[in-house]
Formats: sequence, C-alpha cells, structure tokens
Amino acid sequence: MLEKYVKAGDKVEILPLHRVSLKEEEKQEQRIYISKINQILDEDKLEILMPIEQSKIVLLPRNVVLNLVIYTSNGLYQCEVKATERYKSGNIFLQAMELIGPMKRYQRREFYRYSCAVTVFSRSLLEEEKENLIWDDTIPGIEGTSFDIGGGGIRFRVDHEFEKDEMILCIIHLDVKGMAREIQTLGKVLSVKPIKNSEAFEVRVQFERITHKDRELIIQYIFEDERKRRKHDSGL
Repeated sequence: MLEKYVKAGDKVEILPLHRVSLKEEEKQEQRIYISKINQILDEDKLEILMPIEQSKIVLLPRNVVLNLVIYTSNGLYQCEVKATERYKSGNIFLQAMELIGPMKRYQRREFYRYSCAVTVFSRSLLEEEKENLIWDDTIPGIEGTSFDIGGGGIRFRVDHEFEKDEMILCIIHLDVKGMAREIQTLGKVLSVKPIKNSEAFEVRVQFERITHKDRELIIQYIFEDERKRRKHDSGL
C-alpha cells in the first residue's frame, strides 16, 4: 500500500494525534518533528531518519498513536502510525513506524515552522496600500530576525510594536542553492509579545498574500538548511 503513495526521500512531519483539533494558541505549544523516509519496509511499515531538534536526537514514544504527514510529489498525505523499533545503521539513527490506518489526502492551512535566524524587514502598510493591497517596495522596513519560518507564516523579533490583526509587509532574505533570494509577502499579525529585558517584540505573522513560487522557495530553504544541520550533526 505504501509504495503507491510515498518513496524514500519524501519529507515527513510527526505530530500528536490530537493536534489537528487544537486551538491556534495551543498548537503553537505543540511540537512538530520533521524528518524524511529512509525506506519502505513493508506494505504497512516504513523507516524514517530519527528527528533531530537542537542537535539532539528525538526519541519518539513507542506504541503511541501519532499523525504522520508526508510530502509527496502528488501532494500531502496523512496516516496514523505507531513508532516501533529504533536502531542505528552506520552513522544514521533510524526509527521504524507501522501504519495503523489508511493513507488519506491531507489539506491544511498550517505549515511546519522551522527554527532559524534569517533577516526580515517589516513595516505597516500605508493607507493607499491597504485599499488595494499593492505595496511600494521602495519604502524601507524595520530590520528584524526570525525565530522560525514556514510556508504559512513567520515569527520574528523586531524593535517595533505592530498591532494585532493588522496587515504588514514582510521582506524575507533567504539563501537558496547558494543564491541570495528575497521574498515579499503581505501578512496578518496574529500576536505581538514584548520580549523580556528588551525593547523588542516577538511578532507572529500568517502569510495572506504570497505566491506559490515564494512559498516553494521557503520550503526549499528549510529542506536545504535542515540537510546541512543533519550533515553537521552526524559529523559527515
């Protein structure tokens, strides 16, 4: 069954079974782990690279039902799994997983958030820009640094207090395939929190106007940067 949908190298996200029903605020506190499929073991078993967070291997709970979201060439799929054996092959730590439910097409608004520090310029829209949502990219923004980024939004630090629910312009600088890339997008401010012992704020933004190409650039950046971290952590 698995080989009909997925293949080795496909990216996966592992998240709690109940996460899809949580409120937005609660979701932010839940962990999502990212990994990729190493190989298909059987029609209902697969093997993934053990997730890594902050340079440490994540030990998934055994025999606990988890959601597995798989990024395939034909779109997103979701299934319920249980983590079974853990083992090591050479320098690679692996986790076997067993499907306990059918593969389903998965549609969602949220995306995995990847911890990283990239430069973000942001500013409030002018009145005329708010009317037609077309912005003037010659007007400078305030420089900040991201805490995390995903295809659906970004969380960053900046020395400016935006208003909750306002639309702002974000200009994000990424390095993709060794090239400096700039992404411009309009986003809705979901939350603004003062950072302790600082005059800066933590701003969480949901992308409202972003091209498919730019969203794919963000996802590509995440894949590349995570691969570099894995290579560094394995000592290869």
